[in-house]
Amino acid sequence: MTKTGAGPSIGRAATAAGWGRLVEWLWRPEAMRRASADARSMDADARESAGRARTLAGLAERHLAEREPWTDGADGTSDEAVGVALTLYRDAAREAHRALGTTRPDDAPATDARRELEAARASVGAMLDELARARGDLDPLRAQRFTRVGGLLVALAALAAAPKAVWYATHPDRAPDARWSTSSAAVGYEATGRGFAPPDFKIPVFFHTAVELSPWVSFDLDRVVDVREVTVVNRGDCCDDRAVPMVVEVSEDSSTWREVGRRAETFARWELRIEPVAARWVRLRATQTTHLHLESVAIR
Repeated sequence: MTKTGAGPSIGRAATAAGWGRLVEWLWRPEAMRRASADARSMDADARESAGRARTLAGLAERHLAEREPWTDGADGTSDEAVGVALTLYRDAAREAHRALGTTRPDDAPATDARRELEAARASVGAMLDELARARGDLDPLRAQRFTRVGGLLVALAALAAAPKAVWYATHPDRAPDARWSTSSAAVGYEATGRGFAPPDFKIPVFFHTAVELSPWVSFDLDRVVDVREVTVVNRGDCCDDRAVPMVVEVSEDSSTWREVGRRAETFARWELRIEPVAARWVRLRATQTTHLHLESVAIR
């Protein structure tokens, strides 16, 4: 007897059901359809009463949170704030009952204002939810959609960024601590140094060569390491064309150089990723007669 396999069909059905639940949780299509279907017609008076109920409830919450000085009788004491909020909630309940067409029970003599306030807040909240359903209010569902989809996108962005963050954490930048030297130095600038602090000028560069053929800046990493990335930040206030064409070269002995990257187009920031190459020195060189000046460099 040949057995018919129901397993794959059941698996596909379960997968489809799972995707359906995920889509409903994220996008709320069925909930929005039900909310629209459950909506009932409300006349103008009922809609106005519902609007007043929402406004009064909002004022009560705002008063409790901020103790607004314009509220009659509010003197900043907690008991007075509770009393004012309770009055607002009673008025909100009256309007909500009117909008729903239900009878509001008579107010019982107040014994514990704080407990009565909590009961009124819960009762009015339930009636406002019912009014929202009655008029097919989709705003809460739209807010859920926005929050859930937005949260998912943030989570996906974090996951996408995680590998890059790990890569940078495991491949530290060696340039800030490396001693650099240049082919020449314009007046007021040094031909060697560490770090990227500019001299006492308004020009945001850490070195500035004279005009010459193929000016360069070289970094001594102190020992031979694997270099995988070189990031160059060009001068930002002007003259970005002076840095190109630019070549990136590496060396183990500061005598024999090997080109590992080249850029012909002007740039504000250039990230050069290469296969790991052993180097102690990294040199950036412009291949024209020009000044050379940069804001910063990263070597990983």
